[in-house]
Amino acid sequence: MIKNNWFKDKRGIEGLPMRLVIIVVIAGIVLAAIIAVIGEFKPKGNLSIGCISVDGQEGNLKTVNGLGEINISDFEVVVKVTDSKGNPISGASVTITGANGAGSGKTGDDGKATIIVRGAKLNANENEEYMKATVSASGYNKHIEEEFIVIARVG
Repeated sequence: MIKNNWFKDKRGIEGLPMRLVIIVVIAGIVLAAIIAVIGEFKPKGNLSIGCISVDGQEGNLKTVNGLGEINISDFEVVVKVTDSKGNPISGASVTITGANGAGSGKTGDDGKATIIVRGAKLNANENEEYMKATVSASGYNKHIEEEFIVIARVG
């Protein structure tokens, strides 16, 4: 008959407390390093967006004529994205949404982007509608401009 001495053998736990202490110390060092790296990330600053023109007209106003619901044909919006010091931001993503329409693009070296807005409409009971612009760029805080473009019914 084979005797089971497994429960009587205490050698399995001899080095265990020291190993646990070493693991906890190493885990603490790794965690501190991760927190230090996360703390080092600071955005370069804030973004700003300006509307240069809408459908070839200077400013941020898009006018439409007619009564009832108006499906607005595609229109072009030219924007410029800068940092808090006024420097142009290259490669920023710009999205314009609202009035059931949308468009997006990226800025060039001069900080400008031309965006085609598609699918916008003005409902029968509305005389004006607003479109918002969302801007993001690597290393900068995201910026949202709620009333970026005004679509207004005239006549």
